[in-house]
Amino acid sequence: DRFVLLLTFFLTVFFDLTLAIEVGVVAAAFVFMMRMANAVEIQSDPHADEDEDSASVPGQRARLPAGVEAFQISGPLFFGAANRLDDLLDQFRVAPKVFILRMRLVPVVDASGMHALETLLERCQRRGIALIISGLQPQPRRVFGKMHLRPREGALHIAPDFDAALVLAQELIAGTDVKDQTS
Repeated sequence: DRFVLLLTFFLTVFFDLTLAIEVGVVAAAFVFMMRMANAVEIQSDPHADEDEDSASVPGQRARLPAGVEAFQISGPLFFGAANRLDDLLDQFRVAPKVFILRMRLVPVVDASGMHALETLLERCQRRGIALIISGLQPQPRRVFGKMHLRPREGALHIAPDFDAALVLAQELIAGTDVKDQTS
């Protein structure tokens, strides 16, 4: 903020007020985008006992069945932070069968955030990983509808909360194990 203030001040004094305002607005926009991108957190083991949808239970990692991984996004998912979803799947030595993406703390998603989610879904499909998105708030749910990102059998599932996502993940794992045994 000080940088933007000083930049605008010096441009006003040494050049022109119009130029100073234009540069100040652009600089402030960049500072805002950097702050918002840094405000987004993607965690693998948030404190589930603090969640509204998982009352009085240990961390989420302790509750995950074998073959299931989960991450939680906190903050707005927009163009400044969307690229952080790209490397989520690369963190696993062994690819999970089911990946839960908790979005309870994501109040806003823009088009680039949706594109990042679609890219994540495509990567999951190529690797044979079922993606479960849990806890969508109203605005992201509307954007999902407008972008026609709907549940697809074996690829994308939407759960109302983390507990429902765990139940669905266990069903998907059980279904995968039955298919593996019959093959």
